[in-house]
Amino acid sequence: MDYKQFEQIINFHKLSTKLKTTLRAGWVTWHLEDERIESVADHIFGTCMLAVAIYGTIKPQNLDINKVITMLMLHETEEIIIGDLTPVDPRLATQKQDGHKAVLEIFKDFAHAEHFLDLIEEFEENSTPEARFARQCDKFEADLQARLYETNFNLNKVSPQVKNFPKIQELNKLGYTDVCELFLQNDKPKFSGDFLEMANFLEKLEKEEKAKRQN
Repeated sequence: MDYKQFEQIINFHKLSTKLKTTLRAGWVTWHLEDERIESVADHIFGTCMLAVAIYGTIKPQNLDINKVITMLMLHETEEIIIGDLTPVDPRLATQKQDGHKAVLEIFKDFAHAEHFLDLIEEFEENSTPEARFARQCDKFEADLQARLYETNFNLNKVSPQVKNFPKIQELNKLGYTDVCELFLQNDKPKFSGDFLEMANFLEKLEKEEKAKRQN
């Protein structure tokens, strides 16, 4: 390596640390009342640890866990530039286009840029077993985090953007009102196999805990 490569490594590290202070926008719009709101970097850590736990426990066959971890590490890098977006964010319409430009800029000087970009594209296209596993980890981790935050929400303070979001209103009419319930029911159609079984188990736990809180 030469000094230019050292500089490149240091610059990328500095750039990527922005994700440590980029808050997960969903918790902000939900007006989470907690001393410390999860950052994008926290979420990335959570998805990777969840992937390791599932891989080490359920032992899915023919899965390249190293590829999964790399996808989970890389797919949020666009947020260094475009920030974290939620389903109620008006910028969501151009996220794919803006995100693609962002990762091109971030990895433009990397020797293995094409490999990284291909992995991000594979994740987005949900086209392989690793991509499907990684994407479901990404969703399920958010559902688990919502459960951890359950008692730190005042639903009367949720932003109008969230309250008026069609999917939220639809789920409210079906009787789902707690934050974990709303996240989980929104994501369940995206789950399959082991992830669907885990989602059903989490739903069972949530119902039992909700019943205890109401008694």
